[in-house]
Amino acid sequence: MKKTIWTSITAIICVVLVSLSLKDGVTKIADAKVEAASIAAESAMNNGGDMGGLDAGLDMGGSLDAGMDTGMDAGTATPDAGTATPDAGTATPDAGTATPDAGSNAGATDAKKDPTAPAEVVAYYNNAINKVIAEKAGYKKTRVTDMKKLEGGALLDIPIVVEMVNDFLGVGTTEYENKKGKAEFLSKASLTVADLTGAKNDVSGDTYTITLTLKNGQSQAATGGTPSDNTPLQRSGLFVGKGDKKAFDYKSSENIHTAINGVDNCTAESAKEQVSNAKIVAKINSKTGQMTDLTVTWDWSVQLTKVKYLVASVKTADGTATSTVKVSNFQW
Repeated sequence: MKKTIWTSITAIICVVLVSLSLKDGVTKIADAKVEAASIAAESAMNNGGDMGGLDAGLDMGGSLDAGMDTGMDAGTATPDAGTATPDAGTATPDAGTATPDAGSNAGATDAKKDPTAPAEVVAYYNNAINKVIAEKAGYKKTRVTDMKKLEGGALLDIPIVVEMVNDFLGVGTTEYENKKGKAEFLSKASLTVADLTGAKNDVSGDTYTITLTLKNGQSQAATGGTPSDNTPLQRSGLFVGKGDKKAFDYKSSENIHTAINGVDNCTAESAKEQVSNAKIVAKINSKTGQMTDLTVTWDWSVQLTKVKYLVASVKTADGTATSTVKVSNFQW
C-alpha cells in the first residue's frame, strides 16, 4: 500500500514538472500524461489491483488538459491584444496631421484680402478719398475743360458774356494747390454699387489701381422750382457744393442756374445738365491706404432756357464739353 502511495505521488510530481515545462511543446505534455498514467497503472497492478493511483493520475491529467487549454488560449489571446496596440498607435499620426491643416486655414484667414468685389472696391476708394481729407494731405489739382460746342445766339456776340461763361465753366486749364494741413479742393466720397456700371482693382506689388465707371445722370433747376440731381459724379470726391464757386469741379444745373441769375442784368429761367461717360482711375498704396494719384473724366452738356443779359435775350442756349480732373503730388 505504501508503495502504491509513493508511486502515485511520484506520478503527481511528474505531471507538475511537465506543466511547468509548457514551453517544451504540446507533444511533450501529451507524452508526460501517458507516462504518468502508465506508471500509476503498473503500480496498482503490483499492489493487488488498487486503482487509486491510476484515478489520481488520470485526474491530474484532466487538470493538465484544463491547464493546457487555459494556457494555450490565454497565450494566443495575448498576441491578438498586442497587435491592437500598433493599430491604436497608428491613429496618433493621423490625428497629428490635422494640425497643419487647421494651421494653414488660420493663416489664410489672417492674410490681407485684396478688395475685388464691386462693393469692396468702391468702399476702398471712398475710404482713400476721405483719408486725404481727414489727414489734410497736400496735393496738386489740375482741371482741364474742353468746350466742344457753345451756342447762345446774340448773347455770344457780347465778349463779356463769353468771358463770364468760360471763366465760370473753367474752360481751358486751371490749377489748384492744396497745401499740407488744409482740405480745400476735394469733397468726401460716398459712392455705392448702385452708382456704378463697373468696378475693378488691378493689384501690382503694393499698388492698387482702382477703376470705377459711373452711371449717367442729370440735374435740373428752375426759377421758383426745387432743384434735383441724380448724378453719381457729385458723390465721387470731386470738389462740389452749392452756389457759384468757380473752384467746383462738377457744376450741376443748380450751380449754373444760381451763377447766371447772380450776375447783374442777367437771368435764366431754367438749366438742365446731362453727365455721361464718367470714369475714375485711382492709385492707392495697399499697405497704408494712402492715395498717390487720381484722375476723373466725364462728358457733359447744358441746356438753358430764356436767357437774358441787358437787352439781348435768347430762347435757348446750350453747350457740350469734356472735363478732366487730375490730383497728384500727394504729401502725407
